[in-house]
Amino acid sequence: MSLISIGSTRHIDFIRNKLDNEFKLLQAEGVQINFHEKASGDYTFLGYDIEANKNVNSNNLRTTFKQYVAKIISDLVIAKWEENLVARIIKNNYSYFTIEEKNIILEKALDILRNDDHIQRKNKVLLKVLDYLENNDDLIIEGFIKFRLKEYLNDLEDVVDKAVDDFLMEKEYNEFIRLLRYFVDIQDPRIDLVHVLLKPSGLFTLYDGNENVISNEYLEGLIVDLPTDEINYDDLLISALITIAPKRIILHAVKCKQTKNTVTTIQNVFGERVIVCEGCPKCKSSKFEL
Repeated sequence: MSLISIGSTRHIDFIRNKLDNEFKLLQAEGVQINFHEKASGDYTFLGYDIEANKNVNSNNLRTTFKQYVAKIISDLVIAKWEENLVARIIKNNYSYFTIEEKNIILEKALDILRNDDHIQRKNKVLLKVLDYLENNDDLIIEGFIKFRLKEYLNDLEDVVDKAVDDFLMEKEYNEFIRLLRYFVDIQDPRIDLVHVLLKPSGLFTLYDGNENVISNEYLEGLIVDLPTDEINYDDLLISALITIAPKRIILHAVKCKQTKNTVTTIQNVFGERVIVCEGCPKCKSSKFEL
């Protein structure tokens, strides 16, 4: 029974070894599998024929065999081809980025895929392979991916677009931090110490070294003029700290997810000036309540 031929320009060892392992189950049931391999240009073709014993239904055997092949092909696409496909999408769709930027975007895209449901992606590929093999005995990997996996490729394009958005946001953030660092570096400190009490809501209060509230009329006036839903307390806090220009900053009440980004930004801008309080009595005292 001539069954199937698989052609590819790469990862032939992966395909062959995986299929050999899968076919051991059939061989243990008395199914003889004849294998032949040939090269043609850049392609290598793996051919499989089956000789079934009289106790095995040939139609069922053909179906089972192709199911094994479909499983291996879907494994191959996800494990071996996916990174190359993502890199190709970046190269074709975002040619204006530098090589270094493309590599960063590639890593971000692969991180998204690693954290995504790879089982769902693999199942999409698996169903397409099974559908194709119902009426075809010859499968060339490159052509199959290009012409039969368009939905899967569209999903990868969406992932790349997300990675590009993340990259641009991060780039903009880093430029923002660089500019703020410049403002911090060019002015002399005006006060020795500032305590910053953060709350999950984004509100904050500033205290000096004597635990007196530091007022900032400019910021208070700005808040009055803004609608409540447009107030960005992170920006206000950074502006206040740059205006005050302290030698040291101690951050209090930061052990919650809501303040994590704020703390990170302050650390990035003010560097070694920042100390994160691990839970001193001041964090719970009435003087340090908002």
